[in-house]
Amino acid sequence: MNEYNLYWSVYKNLEKEFLELANFIHFSDDQLKVYSMHIADLIVRCSIEIESISKELYFELGGDKNPLDENGNKRDLYFDTDCLELLESKWHITKKHVIVSAPTFYFLNESNKIFAPLHKANKRGSSGSKWKQAYQAVKHNRKESLKKATIENLMYAMGALYILNLYYKDEIIPIGRIYRSNNSFDNRVGSDIFSISTYSATSLSMSTIMGDDSIQSSNELDSAVYIIKYDDESFKEMYENFCKDNEITINNFKQSQKISNYLQTHPEYVVKSINETCMDIGGIDLLQRIVSFRNTRSNDTKTEAILNKHGNIYPTLSNNDK
Repeated sequence: MNEYNLYWSVYKNLEKEFLELANFIHFSDDQLKVYSMHIADLIVRCSIEIESISKELYFELGGDKNPLDENGNKRDLYFDTDCLELLESKWHITKKHVIVSAPTFYFLNESNKIFAPLHKANKRGSSGSKWKQAYQAVKHNRKESLKKATIENLMYAMGALYILNLYYKDEIIPIGRIYRSNNSFDNRVGSDIFSISTYSATSLSMSTIMGDDSIQSSNELDSAVYIIKYDDESFKEMYENFCKDNEITINNFKQSQKISNYLQTHPEYVVKSINETCMDIGGIDLLQRIVSFRNTRSNDTKTEAILNKHGNIYPTLSNNDK
């Protein structure tokens, strides 16, 4: 986490002002084009924050502080085509979703409740996002461009600033033991307007080689801002416990008199996996006697939420590493 975070308090103040608008305007699908001078002011202030925080994140990622134009001359650093473009290449920020969860926002259309606020924010001009076009228009000519200062554009700009703030805070959030009902991840992550999409990486296919390929998830990784996972210590413990039980299971299988007798009297039988062979020969009763969960059941795992930076979620573990 950045030690001196000046951006989050500014974001929360903007949130407060945005929420206060809901006391005077009914936030619904047919009201998204409502515009005003106050909304224009909020869009400009929010977008200035986006410019600043995107540059900070750009520098943290090692972005070039002295970019050159096509002629080799020093030029200005652009928050969109330079900074946001680098964040996109690293973290796929244009695909990250927010979910409108404020109780005073009465949107029914799915596209107004779940959206990617940074979509096309790394492009310039008419190719860029609508909220960014609105920002440039009202900043340079507020009188002529006031109709672009809409609730919709403000909501998208706020969503963009929210996501960037989460990446700037760079928090690993402990959740606790996954099977305890009082431990859950609050996907609002401090916001009173938005929640974020998450990717669940806690359903694993256990084997003697494990890593990110072991994750079984129906969630969409690209749209997720946070990943819910076992902490690395718990993941290693789960793996070690599985390996211990797997070794016991193999020994039980090899030493089983029932399996041995069956294979001797049925030479035509083709041995499959341990589970399938046990089910073929003796059904669920034999399977329960052969397969060990002695160590796995004693596993006391902890989970955490990490930012989705599209790196490795889990370390790769193998028996060969022991």
